Amino acid sequence: MEGKYEYFPEEELSPIDKHTHVIFKFTDGSQLHYNDVRKFGRMVLVGKNQGFLYKGIQQLGPEPTREDFDLTKFITNLQKSTSLIKPLLLNQKVVVGLGNIYTDEALWTAKIHPQQPASTLTHRQITKLHQSIIEILAKAVNAGGTTVRSYKNALGEAGAFQMGLNVYGKMNEPCPRCETPIVKIKVGQRGTHFCPYCQKLRRKVS
Repeated sequence: MEGKYEYFPEEELSPIDKHTHVIFKFTDGSQLHYNDVRKFGRMVLVGKNQGFLYKGIQQLGPEPTREDFDLTKFITNLQKSTSLIKPLLLNQKVVVGLGNIYTDEALWTAKIHPQQPASTLTHRQITKLHQSIIEILAKAVNAGGTTVRSYKNALGEAGAFQMGLNVYGKMNEPCPRCETPIVKIKVGQRGTHFCPYCQKLRRKVS
């Protein structure tokens, strides 16, 4: 996602960017701007202490951390699904925070084809995927996020995790594992990068 917040002290206020959709003004004169070039984000105004009662929040899945992301429930969700694995991982009801970039990276790390039906994955594959998701998101957070196009944090700083990407945005470049050229296809209307050798599509997984 490309939406971002930008914080401006009163003495550093700048002209409003054309992609700024919401401005929060504070009593000290500073402002927090919400900027969203691609308009994927949305906001809802709720009462004080009512945020977690909002339906959209209640429907969100767990955070991809060791503390919150339960493996047993993840296995159950995948095995009962009729979806392909990539679109399922992008569903925020399953696990939050997995955008296009991190989904491609996690599937590559776990050696799973993005078009693999989720219900055909073995316990071993799901366990590896679960571990990959947690590790990749932790590394991305520690690196300040991933700046591929315009992402910056609230202080205007770009992320650095893009320097460690293995497949996303690497079409025709050699796979870091096997040197097979990375392929880009559409899965669920999303551009998807993967290695056709490391991530073979198997309709029936033994």
